[in-house]
Order: sequence, then structure tokens, then C-alpha cells
Amino acid sequence: MTLAELLAPAGDYDILVTAVNAGADAVYISGERFGARAFAKNFSLEEIEKSVEYAHLNGVKIHVTVNTLINNFEVVDIVKYLFNLYKIGVDAVIVQDLGIIELIKSLIPKLEVHASTQMTLSDYDCILWAVENGISRIVFPRELSVDKISEISSKLKESNINIEFEVFGHGALCYSFSGNCYISSYNSGRSGNRGACAQPCRKQYKLKYKNYNVGNGFLLSTHDLAVNKGLDKIEKAGVFSLKLEGRMKSADYVGTIVNAYRHLIDGDEGDYEKDLSLVFNRQFTDGYILNQKPGQVLGRESSGHEGVYIGKIIEQEGDLITISKENEEFSINLDIGDGIGFKYKDKIKGIYIDNIKEQTDKYIKLETTRNVRKGDKVLLSYSKSTHDNLKKFHKETIKQNIPLSLDIKWRDDLRLNIDAKFKIVEKGINNENKEEEFSFSYISDAKFEKAQKRPVSEEDIKKQMLKTGSTSFYIDSLTINNMPENSFIPIGKLNKIRRDVLDKARKLLLNHYKPKKKEIIATSKVVNQFIKEYESFNEIPIRKEKLNLSIFADNLELLKISSELPIHKYFFDPSFSFNSQEAYFNNVKNLLKETYSIVYKRKEKAEERLVWVLSSFISDEEIEKASKIVNELEKEGFKIPIMYDTPGIAKSFKNKVYGNHNLNVWNSYNVKNLSKSGFKSLILSSELSHKEIKELVSKYQFIKNINNENNQEEIDLNIIIQGNLEVMTSKDDFSNLNDGKDFIINDSSDYAILEDKKRKKFKYKVVFDYNKHSHFINKDCLCLIDEVELIKDSGVNSVIIDCRFSSPQYSSTIISLYSQALKEDNTYDLNLLKEQIENISLSRLNKGNFINGRIHEKAFKKH
Repeated sequence: MTLAELLAPAGDYDILVTAVNAGADAVYISGERFGARAFAKNFSLEEIEKSVEYAHLNGVKIHVTVNTLINNFEVVDIVKYLFNLYKIGVDAVIVQDLGIIELIKSLIPKLEVHASTQMTLSDYDCILWAVENGISRIVFPRELSVDKISEISSKLKESNINIEFEVFGHGALCYSFSGNCYISSYNSGRSGNRGACAQPCRKQYKLKYKNYNVGNGFLLSTHDLAVNKGLDKIEKAGVFSLKLEGRMKSADYVGTIVNAYRHLIDGDEGDYEKDLSLVFNRQFTDGYILNQKPGQVLGRESSGHEGVYIGKIIEQEGDLITISKENEEFSINLDIGDGIGFKYKDKIKGIYIDNIKEQTDKYIKLETTRNVRKGDKVLLSYSKSTHDNLKKFHKETIKQNIPLSLDIKWRDDLRLNIDAKFKIVEKGINNENKEEEFSFSYISDAKFEKAQKRPVSEEDIKKQMLKTGSTSFYIDSLTINNMPENSFIPIGKLNKIRRDVLDKARKLLLNHYKPKKKEIIATSKVVNQFIKEYESFNEIPIRKEKLNLSIFADNLELLKISSELPIHKYFFDPSFSFNSQEAYFNNVKNLLKETYSIVYKRKEKAEERLVWVLSSFISDEEIEKASKIVNELEKEGFKIPIMYDTPGIAKSFKNKVYGNHNLNVWNSYNVKNLSKSGFKSLILSSELSHKEIKELVSKYQFIKNINNENNQEEIDLNIIIQGNLEVMTSKDDFSNLNDGKDFIINDSSDYAILEDKKRKKFKYKVVFDYNKHSHFINKDCLCLIDEVELIKDSGVNSVIIDCRFSSPQYSSTIISLYSQALKEDNTYDLNLLKEQIENISLSRLNKGNFINGRIHEKAFKKH
């Protein structure tokens, strides 16, 4: 097998040492800020530097996660941080925020960038966009299959485009498409996009349909991923790096999974699959990557670790129990010190074994005072031998992994002249290794002298020079030339010569991974100039007295009712109107034509008021079909822009493209990047407060000023001001519920209700698009009608009411009320208008994050 990289997680330095020693090719870590596992211990800058040195001496790379979204108040801090990482010599940074991509590209272009899975880059256009933006590796979404990865890989080879692919191979899975989950942020103030997810998907829920319970339990909890049985398929698909999840996990966990996958990739024999089952897991799934269906990926019965099944209690006499051995996959023999659990119904009681009376191939007899009963399942949850075996990975150890050749000569003054060479070999795409050779000369301070007694022999010199000890090098070639006869040097001085040579090689090795001083100085000037300009920018007035009002709509009746109202854009979303992909693409063209005739009945075609909203996470084939429909419509006289939520989509469409909310626009550099990528309109993230929005809009003006871009077409910046927000999108279709049944809705306009079993106020409407992907809609309704003045102060151009999944009559009333509130010469009492909304709304109204931002973020930062 030729998987080039095994990428391991580490939450602190000790775990990093374990990961390196256990066989990782690379380790990903996070600093104390800007990482998506904010509650991990994480690394100070000094610890990152120490980690980089230890890893590089062992031939291992360090990737640093900088994969949270940032607001404009943090731009200077993150630029300084990225520059420090660059100077330290980290091998790559893993990034989610498109604004950070833009900053690195313009300020620190030689810092290698990997696109985080949270970017959700899964179509070919996105890959091309990534290449253009200097991204060297894509971490694919966990929902993408090896078949799709293989297709993309083949297309890139045909186009002679090189970019590395990385996939998650083991560990916890997000229920939602990564980066598209806001449930924790909207309902507990802890944003997953800021590394503070409260993990609501691990809670217990009820699924209701027409007031009947159709599912109970851990309905959103996924099994843990384990691709150990599909490594060959992943490799053949063109994957470069296999990523193991677990930056919140212990050294034992990381050591076990790294050691297991190292041996599995290398084709070694052993009980490595059993070792994987012994460490924490929620039972295993092959995952979407290996073409499993949602019902196989989800573990709706439990969200915790149980262990490896041994068998059942088949006899009980007082404290003596007999356990059958029934596991046909793994051969299990228990040892003193192992941990086992007794499962009765949903509860597990655990013990550590301190006695074994008898053990055969078929049964185990032991004593326990635990309250157990005949028929209880028995599980092995802790293996002492596996734990003890991991201790060898905990101590710092430099592996001798680089061959060093030495050519030794004597100068006329009897000093040694040593010419040294070594080569660094790095794995590349398509098994094309990159090699770089280094050479240096060394002249010793110490001189040889005429021997008074026994002279030094060539064998003596070789014996000492071959002792490379705890360094990165081993001597693969040593030649001795023109050695003077009857000469002598103390062994201590000869050892010092060896240490000096190895130390010089070590410095050359470590400096290879760092930028040169000239590059650092040049980059420092660019960074400092940027910071100076950014901090000196004086805020300019950005208040917009006139705000455009747009709506999301999903039905024709609402369009008919609202067509006489002052609507700026109709974002029409037919994704939920069909039960299958076939039905969608067979009918959507005619539906768009009908929509067009309603919207443009007043002959205002030049404004391009109608926008076709594409569903999230669609395939290349769907994008191609949609593009074909748009082109056909234009030939027939129907010019319709599209809205989507990945950055490369403009490559497939001739008409204008608009950015949907899942683009996660958090800062002005995000806007700059997407504007250059072809977007004419963007929805700013609903996770932002009005202060953050104002700073974003203001700083975007600064960017345009310093880049002389004021003559460019203005990008339309929107915020959603009313509606039940989408909190999560998932590939789950609610198949294989706890009773084994699938949840099927035949009417595309129908929905289910997901209810938190303990906190019943948290309810979500669940609707399905034509791909059977589930979309979760918040029960609470965002309402900012009484904050119109703050919205005008924020500087955005347009505001949006999300009318999807609501009745046309209700929505038209809401639109009318906002039309009154947004008038330039507004004389309406905004609080009174809000009361009118409260009187007709079936949802509790809130202001989301608009006023206070993510309310728990300050407290969480202190943590």
C-alpha cells in the first residue's frame, strides 16, 4: 500500500511525542486560539516551536489548525500568529475561513495552506478555485465517497493539475456537513465554527410526525468512522493523506490508533483491528466514504463507548460466573488488570479483573461481587497488555531516519577535513518523491599528533564516527583518505568531532523546513505595513438610509401575493418541492419559467429580480445539469442568476452568481475573496453581531480604498432579518431508526419535528430536499424589525426575510410590515410593528446573535 501520509492528532506536546513515536508521518495540532477544538489543552507558540523541531528531527511534518472563522476585530492578531507560524517552519496551516486564505495569499504566500473539511469543497469547480487560491491540499468532507474522489482525481490528472487530497479515516463524525452547523451557536451561544461546539448531536431526541413518535434515542449520534477495511480503495482513489480524528483524546487513544494504522498501511500482521476496537468508540462504521448509507453511519441506540464483545454470562454460582466466548472476529484471552463491562439493557457495569479461575478457548471463569445476572452481555473495554505496550511511545526519541555519508581527509596541519552529504526524501503526489540533497564541509579544531604509544587505526575512527546516537542520522557511507601513519588523537576529541559534524547536519536539517532570513525580512515588511495601514484606518460613515428588501421563497402562491410589493430579489428555492433528483431536474426548468412570468409581470427584467437557489452539497453532475438549464433558459429569453454556497461555482455559470449563507462570511477579506471569485451578492453570517457586521462593512471599504478598487461593481451585502433559520444540514435521511424502520415522507411539502427529550423547548422542523438530505429549521424565529436603525448603521445594502416553510398568507403579512419599517421616511413605531408580528407568529421571537453576539464566547475564552 502506498498511502503517502498517516496524519495523527495531538492535543498537547506529550501526545504529539506519542503520535510521532507510534509511526505518524504528520501530526496536526492547534495553537491556543483559532482552532476548532478550543477545549483541548492546545499549544502555546513556544510549544509549537518545540513540536516542530521534535517532529522534523524524526522526519515528521506539523500541520497547525487555524480553522475557525474570524471577525475583523481579530485580523491583526491572526496575521501576527500566521507570520509566527511561518517563521517557526510549520509545514502547513489548515484553514476554513476564506478571508484567511486571502490574507495568506497576499501577505505570506509561501505558507502552505490546506483547505479544512469545514470549507465543504466537494465539486470540481471548488478544486480549481482552491488551486487558484494557492491551496495545496483539500481535506474532503466526510460525506464524499471514494468513487467521487476517484472521479475528481482522474479529471485533475487529465488536466495535469496537482493538488493533494486528505480524508478522515478514523474517529468521531460530525452529524452535519462540517461548517454548516449552527445549532450549538444559535441555541447555546457556543459556535462550532469558533471551536466551542456543545455537541447537541450526542443528546437524546424524539422524532415526531403528525404528533406521533416515530423515533426515540440518540437520533443524531453517528458511529465512529473506521476505514481499516477499505484502505486499498482509499489509496486507489488518489488520496494522499489519511487523517485520524482525536485532538481531544488521550495519549493512549492516539498511540493505539496511530500504531494500528501504521501497521495496517504497512501490511504487517497482528491484532491491530482489535486494538482499534478497544479504545473509545461508538461502534464503527465504514462511513459515507466507503459508500455506507445514513442508516449504517448513524448509531441511534447509544452515544458512548462499550468495548469489544466477548460473550454472555452462561452460569452463575454465588460470586463465580462463567462467560462464554462468542466473538468470531477477534480471539480474546483476558489477563489480570483488563477491564470488562457487564451490559444489562442499556446500562453497563464495569470491573477490573483481579482473578481468573479458569480460561479456555470456549469460556472464562472468574469471581465478581458485582450485581450481575445470567444472560448479561460481557464486553472487553480495557486491555492492560495494549496499554503497557504503548509506554514505549511516551518517551522522546529521535529516530535515525536519514542516511549521512562522510568523506574524511587529513589537511597538511593534521586537522580533519570532513565532507558530509545527506538527502531528505519527501513523499509526493502519485508516488513521485521529492528529493533534496545537502552537503557541507567541516574542519576540526583538534589536530592529530604523532603517536607516543599505540596509534589510532582506521577501525578506531570508524567505530567512533559510526556512533550517531540520538540523532536523525545514521552513517551509510564512510570513507577515510590519506590517513597519516603512526598518528594519534584522544577518543574524547574524536567524539567531539563526530558531535560537531552531527550538530552541523542537524542545524542544516532543521533550517531546511524554515524560510530563509531574507524571506522572513521581506515578509515581515509586508506584514508590518499591512498592520500599520489596517490599524490606522479611520472608520468612514457607512449608514444606509435605504435598504433593499429581498425574500427567500419556496412556492408560487407567495410570489403571486408579494409581486406587487417592493421586493428587491426573489431567492426562489425549489429544492424541497420534489422527492427525487430525477423529478427535480425533469420539472425545475418549467417551474422556473412559471416563476419568471410571475416575478416579471411588471416588465422589470433588467433588474434580474429572480434568483434560482441551488440546494446545498450537490454533485458535479447536478451542477452540470443546472448550468445546462440556465443556458437553455437564457436562449429562450429567461435570464436567471443562481445562488449557491461553495466558492468556485462561478466557473460553471455564465450568469451572475449569488452567495448563500453557508459560505460563512465573517470578515471583509472573505468578501474580497468571494467578490474576486465572481459573486455579486453575499449573505453575511447570522452568527455575527451588529458590531461585527459594521466592522466588516467598514473594513471592506478600507480594502477597496488601499487597492484602488472603488470603481469596481459594488457587491450586494445582505443579512437575514426575519425567519426560522436553518441550523443544520445533514446527509441523514432518517433511515434505520431504533426499530429498524425508515422514516419516509411521500409529500415533499411535509416535515417532521425533532425534539430534545430533556430540553423540550429546543424543537426543530426537519425538511428534506430532493436528495433526501435533511435540513433542520429552528423553532424560534429571528425577528429584527425593531432593530432597523442598527441595521442601517451597519452599512449593509440589503436585508432578507426567509419565508420558506411558512404559509404564503403569514409571509405576505410579514413582508408588508417590514416594507413599512424600512421606508426612508419611516414614521411607524417599530415596537408596535414587532407586536403585530408576535400576534401572528407561531414561534417565539428572538434576535439571534445580532445584539450580543455569541453570548458564551467570552466565558469560554476564559476557560
